[in-house]
Amino acid sequence: MAASPKCEVRTNPVTKRLARNFDGLFPGRDLVQEPHLIVTVALQTQHRQSAMSDEMLTERQECFKVLMERMTRVKAHFDGKDQWCDFIDPATGAPFHTDSATTLVECDERYRSLGFEILELGCCRSLCNERFGQCLVMTSAFMCCSEDDLAAVLPLLEGR
Repeated sequence: MAASPKCEVRTNPVTKRLARNFDGLFPGRDLVQEPHLIVTVALQTQHRQSAMSDEMLTERQECFKVLMERMTRVKAHFDGKDQWCDFIDPATGAPFHTDSATTLVECDERYRSLGFEILELGCCRSLCNERFGQCLVMTSAFMCCSEDDLAAVLPLLEGR
C-alpha cells in the first residue's frame, strides 16, 4: 500500500439505545451519563475482505497498522486534554486501553447500528458499507467529548 488509502469517518452520538448495544465493552464506563461519541474509521482496500489471499492478508495487516497509528494519535490528543477515549484494536476486537472481557470484532452485529452491513456469505461473514462495499478494513473509537472537540482530530483520523 504505497499511497494512503481512501478513508471514511462516521460519527455517532451515543444514545441510550446505542449505549445498550455496547454495555460491558468498557467496564465501569457509563456511555450515557456524559456525552459520548462513537467514531468509525474505514479504510478502502484493493481486495475484497471476503476473498482470502496472501495479497488480501498483507493489505489487511498494513491497514491495521495505519488504523492503530491514527487511533493512538487521537487517544494521545484526548489524553492531553484530560478527556476519556479508547479504541478497538482492529486485529483482536478488544478495547486497546481498557481491560474488558467483551470484544467488538469487525463482523459484530452491533456494527449494523453504526451504519455498516454484515453479509452472511456461507463460508464467512463480511463487513461492508455503501461507499467501499466489501473492500474495507475498519475500527472504532469511543470518546467522551463534544462534536466540536472531535473536529480537532478529524484530520488525524482521515490521515491528513
